[in-house]
Amino acid sequence: MSDWQNLSDQLRKMGVKFGFQEDISKRNKSWPIQSVLEYDETSTALGSILSVKKRYKLDYTQGNYNLHPAAKFLRLLQWADIPGNVPISLNNFIFLDAETTGLSGGTGTMIFLLGLSKYDDGDLILEQFFLRNPSEEEAFLHVISQFCKDMKVVITFNGKAFDIPILNTRHILQRVPSPFMDVYHIDLLTISRQLWKLRLEQCRLSNIEQHILQFHRDGAEVPGYLAPEFYKDYLRTGDARPLKGVFYHNQEDVVSLAALFSHIANILENPLDDKLPYSHDSYSLGRVFERLNETDIAHQLYQQSHVHQDDFNLRTRFLLQQASLFKRQNMYQNALSLWEEAASLQSITAMEELAKYHEHKSKHLQIALQLTSRALEQLKGEKEMNLKVYTRFENRRTRLINKIKKTEFKG
Repeated sequence: MSDWQNLSDQLRKMGVKFGFQEDISKRNKSWPIQSVLEYDETSTALGSILSVKKRYKLDYTQGNYNLHPAAKFLRLLQWADIPGNVPISLNNFIFLDAETTGLSGGTGTMIFLLGLSKYDDGDLILEQFFLRNPSEEEAFLHVISQFCKDMKVVITFNGKAFDIPILNTRHILQRVPSPFMDVYHIDLLTISRQLWKLRLEQCRLSNIEQHILQFHRDGAEVPGYLAPEFYKDYLRTGDARPLKGVFYHNQEDVVSLAALFSHIANILENPLDDKLPYSHDSYSLGRVFERLNETDIAHQLYQQSHVHQDDFNLRTRFLLQQASLFKRQNMYQNALSLWEEAASLQSITAMEELAKYHEHKSKHLQIALQLTSRALEQLKGEKEMNLKVYTRFENRRTRLINKIKKTEFKG
């Protein structure tokens, strides 16, 4: 069954009819947003705003993961370049996901549904603010600011590129001070890519949910890319029924953010407690710890990664990464064995590193020449030879031969 057929079935279950025109006036009376969702209204001096509220208890799990981190989150703050002297508690985090009238951004794009959640006495409270009409936008933005009054860190998934710029633009256009303008930001898309891209290739939130959180959404899901059209239809017809699936989509996005935050925080605080099931993940986590300048942990993770990797290409990559770290630490004796193993797997990079070491460090010129000649022979046998690399090795061989001749002459 095609995706469109699945979507059509879902829409029919929601009560959306196809193939003929309905009496719009009847739909307006029968299916306003208030009849579709259980909602609250927040009053402001600028008008009232509709929202949907939920509370998730401390023991709630999204897939296999709790919404509340079991450990501290200091390394995640460090990864995000948030100064260690800034006092931040769980109550200072806001999880955010927006549904907009367009997917390209720009001043013409409005946010019609904003899901926000935060911790409260250990629970996670979620509130989804809905823009019933564009004329409510100023009040909408004021209510959002009230919800975020204790915020020090906003957590999103691709929010740096999309959600937050649109929010700031809408605040500027409505002349409402934005709480997101100068706040610390953790974009979980970035660190998810660093942790899992090698294994998952695509790090969309839906992929992360299925393969990392082990969470699967139910049939009420409406894909995010359809949300703008559903909202425009609602404004035109007053039929809010299809929006129920948009609210569900937004709700699960925000809750998954909290679960993903909790999971990543726990991984970073306890990277060696449990052996990671995939060598890809050990390697990727090692790179994160290398960026954090925690090289001892990085080395242990790299060791896990290449010891348990059977794929020669990946094992070579993992060996070279750890060897590179040893080299930067000036620990050449540790790097040598890794380069030698990688060279046995036909790594040109490893042969070059070994040749450089024996030419400039150990002064074993004959060994350097043998490695260089070996690399040249291997390069000649490749279907698409890298001429630049080949020329570099040719120059090295010429230089080594001249050095050896001079040494023999002096001898």
